[in-house]
Amino acid sequence: MKTSLPTVLLVVLVAMVSVAVDRFAPLSDRYRVARPRDGYGNPIIRTGGPRYPRESIDSDAFVVRVARPSRRIVSQYWSIDEYVYSVVPPERVVAVSEAAYDERFSNVYKLARRNHPAIATDPERVLRLDPDLFIVSNSSRADFCAIVRSANVPIYREFTMFTTLEQVAETIRLTGYLTGEDEAAKRQIALFWEDINRAKALRPANAHPPRILGFGGTYSYGKQTLFHDIVRTLGGINVGAEGGLIGYDEVNSEQIVRWNPEWIVAGAEKGATKEVLARLMADPAISLTQAARNGHILVFEQNIFLPMSPFTRLIVMALAEALYG
Repeated sequence: MKTSLPTVLLVVLVAMVSVAVDRFAPLSDRYRVARPRDGYGNPIIRTGGPRYPRESIDSDAFVVRVARPSRRIVSQYWSIDEYVYSVVPPERVVAVSEAAYDERFSNVYKLARRNHPAIATDPERVLRLDPDLFIVSNSSRADFCAIVRSANVPIYREFTMFTTLEQVAETIRLTGYLTGEDEAAKRQIALFWEDINRAKALRPANAHPPRILGFGGTYSYGKQTLFHDIVRTLGGINVGAEGGLIGYDEVNSEQIVRWNPEWIVAGAEKGATKEVLARLMADPAISLTQAARNGHILVFEQNIFLPMSPFTRLIVMALAEALYG
């Protein structure tokens, strides 16, 4: 995925995403990509050499030039918080998304609460913290990025609609490159693949491929989602993709009964797994499935079920242990 920097740079304009949609959407949907968006940024990671100043091209095709290892870093998106805290000493993170403080979802909330970074919603306020690097999502507000660029602070707009485990590993590498923490990123990548491979090894030779439905309320996961790649990595069949879904899309009771998954995987807020499991078992459509009849409904807390970050390894390991352990 790594390519050399082109000599002629193309500036791509992207549509502005409403803050209200992100803030007021249901929590389980706020931290998931609704469906793939063609042309909404480039997912390919493009970086230059290791010497400073370092250069990389972000998802909008802007050249981002970093003069030296970053000491005051801003993250403005829930999954980016987890990438940054995985490779950077926490005292160097001066601003994060609101999600970093939310223990129902975040895997870094203890670090955030201990170090008290600002909330990165107001660019003028965050710029007063004298940051030397911003990392934001490709869904971030265009005006936010423009204000930061006008202040001559490096801002990298990162593609965060991850659909493969390889993209997660590459984004760990990118985070190390942008922040100057290359060795820490290498260690995190090694840990990530070590856990993925350990999970894969739990599958017995010639095991029947389990048919798995990822379920989030009235939505499921089709092709071009990270859940799809996780299921395939573990030797399973993604029932949503098998049924023709693309991205994170709606499903109805009739589809669930017709698809008849062997396993159903869902998320719940912290401490609510039993409640969600009971609700799923009581659902008239779900109760008819092979998954319900065999007691194969798995409910994980959202910090395990939702991550699209180095912590994705948690759902991979938990799912493999449930399926094969």
